[in-house]
Amino acid sequence: MKVLLVEPPVSPFDVPTGVFGLPPPYHLEVLAGNLVANHDVHIMDMRINGDLDTELSKIKPDIVGCSCVAANSHLVKQVLRRVKELSPDIVTIVGGHHPSLMPEDCNEAFIDIVVIGEGEETLYEVVKACESNRNWEEIPGIAYRFKDRGLRINQNRDLMDLDKLPTPARNLNQLNRDKRLYFRGKWRPLDCTTTSRGCPNKCIFCGLWKINRGKYRARAPRSIADELEAIAAPNVSFIDDNTLDYVENASALADEIKRRGVKKRYELYGRVDTIVRHPNLVEKWCEVGMELLLVGLEACDDQALNKMKKRTTTEMNRRAIEICCANGVELAAYLIVDPAFDHEDFRRLSEYVEQNNLTHPVFTILSPFPGTDLYNMVKETLITESFELIDFFHTVLPTRLPLDEFYEEFLGLYRRAYPFKNFLKLLAQRKAVLSPSTILMNLKMRKRMASLRNHHYLVKGRTAQNTGISSLPN
Repeated sequence: MKVLLVEPPVSPFDVPTGVFGLPPPYHLEVLAGNLVANHDVHIMDMRINGDLDTELSKIKPDIVGCSCVAANSHLVKQVLRRVKELSPDIVTIVGGHHPSLMPEDCNEAFIDIVVIGEGEETLYEVVKACESNRNWEEIPGIAYRFKDRGLRINQNRDLMDLDKLPTPARNLNQLNRDKRLYFRGKWRPLDCTTTSRGCPNKCIFCGLWKINRGKYRARAPRSIADELEAIAAPNVSFIDDNTLDYVENASALADEIKRRGVKKRYELYGRVDTIVRHPNLVEKWCEVGMELLLVGLEACDDQALNKMKKRTTTEMNRRAIEICCANGVELAAYLIVDPAFDHEDFRRLSEYVEQNNLTHPVFTILSPFPGTDLYNMVKETLITESFELIDFFHTVLPTRLPLDEFYEEFLGLYRRAYPFKNFLKLLAQRKAVLSPSTILMNLKMRKRMASLRNHHYLVKGRTAQNTGISSLPN
């Protein structure tokens, strides 16, 4: 069968994508890897090429599948609606974070199958069923529309053995790789892999632990190292929920990378409690190429951390920062801005960044993703029913400050943490970390963030007439 897997276009409300980075659609490449031996599979990245009609006309697929989060679920619906308009016989499938946590939101006439949870084995079975005209009722891990127009949800699928993950079909997206279109900041070209899935913690704002049913699974170090050796790009992002949590496995992987002499730069995710308990693990990973460690500090006071069920403390945060600094690793420190912040709270957070010499802070707005504990706690108070703004850079919760003042304070956090004069100063000093392209990136980011408040008006003012697409802008 002919299968087309589609990465949806960038939302007009998306702030960082395409400016700070654009990772390859690794999740689609893994899904494709389980199909390519028996089917004609294609990948379309609409963040780069938005001409859906032409692609459908050229490929003439039997099946079209998309993956989404809450913030771009409206775009995926537009894509699949257009697919059905052009060819009603095409089987349309949606999966990913949002459909897994809220499958009922995908109960649409133009969506045939909703994949719930991990999709590699499920998609394989769906395609096989389509090929043989079998019913879908026996396939675990899906929901589908039935005659009564209701959504029927089948039994759950068992979680995968990650060592049985298919080899990603990166070749299906080779042209975009050859053009060096995938990047993160100054890292270009960029590729991705995964070492694990899930997290044993249960933060109220996170839905990934729910999708993974509270379990944490890791791949064998040898398998990961095999994949790293096959990646041509010099820069690799581990797109895990929590790369370092299985300490023994993470340590063995670093040893395997060193033994094989794999020379790359790595970006990892880690928790502060793991870093504090195992500082030698940070040192070991720095030796084999880790240059960036993404860590959720989240808050500058213990009360807020407890409220989030983060299971960490500000003292742990301090120690983790200290350990990373001592090992020369750049810490991308994620910090959550609560819509209930007042001017004093913003001031305290800004001072916290300065006092701890955080050179790479990432400020995000508390976002209640549908299906999370947080969403269930606050869904009656949301200021918009649309999911388009649930993306870490907009608030969908009432703010203590007037909305204009809230966004101005939010922008102020970035202005103070990344003063433009520092960029100019470092550029004048010919520091390797900066280039004219990074200056341009900074300017683009500031321009996008200046539009945050206006996005609320755009969402409220959108009409049904302007949601259809034939070709979407990049």
